Amino acid sequence: MSDDPDLDAAIEDIQAKSNQVQAALARIRGTGTAGNGTVTAIVDSSAHLRDLKLTREALRWGDRLASIILQATAAAEKDAATQVQAAIRPLTRDQRVAAGIRSMRETLGQSNTEADARTMMTEEEIQAADDAYFERMNQRGWSV
Repeated sequence: MSDDPDLDAAIEDIQAKSNQVQAALARIRGTGTAGNGTVTAIVDSSAHLRDLKLTREALRWGDRLASIILQATAAAEKDAATQVQAAIRPLTRDQRVAAGIRSMRETLGQSNTEADARTMMTEEEIQAADDAYFERMNQRGWSV
């Protein structure tokens, strides 16, 4: 690698953490239920729907079934996002990685304040964004 054994060790450590994070992300399955447990949605770490389980009782929702499915999917996405945050923590808490991210933001002209403002949302804002997303998907149609 390089002539600096400390740098080599740091790179190996970050690579090992990255491999662990990738493996953890691959295992993530967010689960959400709705309709009093009659609908269960399961998504992966990228919030892609991987499974949808409907009990026999789910049919009683009739015209509301699509909405119930969307609620379960939104809950699964929220669950997966929480798991993703926990899974990437070994990298995001590593000061060497954080310094690299700060450096990239500075190079791109993006301050931490801008990034924090963009990512910090209230629960109401998150819900509104979810609602808007599902409304768009309902209008355009879902493809799996």
